[in-house]
Amino acid sequence: MDERWYTMDRPKSKYPKMSMSDRAAQFAPFAALTGHKEAILEQQRITQTKRILSNEEKLEINEKIIELMNLKSKCRIIYFEKDRTKSGGQYMESVLSFKRIDELNKVLYFKENIQIQIDDIVDIEVLEK
Repeated sequence: MDERWYTMDRPKSKYPKMSMSDRAAQFAPFAALTGHKEAILEQQRITQTKRILSNEEKLEINEKIIELMNLKSKCRIIYFEKDRTKSGGQYMESVLSFKRIDELNKVLYFKENIQIQIDDIVDIEVLEK
């Protein structure tokens, strides 16, 4: 048996040696279903259902809106924001500066470029100027 291979030097490549991070990237996991992970995360995201207000609660909110219109001041408002991709939504709380009301479409406009449907308001507190 020929023993020459045992004493020979290891062959050198004519290409530069690959970095360890580049070598590791070759074995990175392959996502066969693109968007699958995002779809699972979206499905797990929890939304809330919009609660129905009583007539007394609606009347109280309308009175506070009239007060807000007269004072033209800031308010702390809690409202329901519908989710864009699935049923339900979430309740938002903001401090906003009143701008105007569209009584025909039942929309409040604020100086912060936010519009809120009156039917989506759960609570409103008029703040002093």
